[in-house]
Amino acid sequence: MPEKLLRKLNLDVIGIGASLLCAIHCALLPVLITLLPLLGSQLLENEKLEYGLMACTLLTGCLALFRGYRYRHRHRQLLPLLLFLAGFAGLLLGHYAMPPVWQPVVITAGALLIIIAHIWNLHKCRH
Repeated sequence: MPEKLLRKLNLDVIGIGASLLCAIHCALLPVLITLLPLLGSQLLENEKLEYGLMACTLLTGCLALFRGYRYRHRHRQLLPLLLFLAGFAGLLLGHYAMPPVWQPVVITAGALLIIIAHIWNLHKCRH
């Protein structure tokens, strides 16, 4: 990706949006799963969609947080990165290691940690 375009993109805002979409998707899925057979749709329970959301979250988060740490005013704080890593670990644990009853809680908590990391990074880059 060209450096000019990368500088113009606000990756933290994109990351917040992606994480928020992921949290909404994961929180609403258990509620809507009972309606899916009635609607004849399995759009929300799509493994490719899950992988795509996680890949987008990981790529955007890594780019935004590295750029904030390294280039954008060089705030040099590791806390946003640590929050992001803890949140992404929560996403992975929720998807692959938790019993179904705990999945929405762990995934939503992970997504919220990622959103907090992006907000923190955005705030530190602006001040």
